[in-house]
Amino acid sequence: MTNTITYPAAYHVLSCDEMTYTEGGVGVVQAVMAWFPLYGWYKAVSTIHDYRKANINSNWVENGMNALVVHAEKSSLNTIHDAGCGFWFAASCVSIIGLVPNALIVFGS
Repeated sequence: MTNTITYPAAYHVLSCDEMTYTEGGVGVVQAVMAWFPLYGWYKAVSTIHDYRKANINSNWVENGMNALVVHAEKSSLNTIHDAGCGFWFAASCVSIIGLVPNALIVFGS
């Protein structure tokens, strides 16, 4: 006896192109919160750390920039979010005090 799933006649499966607004998008609250210092910095550093762990043997700086551009191109909210996170990460790297925690989090295991 095999189990089969039957869908109603009106059921519609979305293609990947139709799902661009539901995949990997940020909400309005996240986009606004990215411009607040602590949240924007934390999201940027944790995303870089996760990307480094997932891509150990690759040129993660170049590939990471490409991944950032692809994420930002999905929607305008992603662009606002990524710009805010990037701003706070760059601002913390400029200061000597922020450079040490960034290095510990990004390069730590």
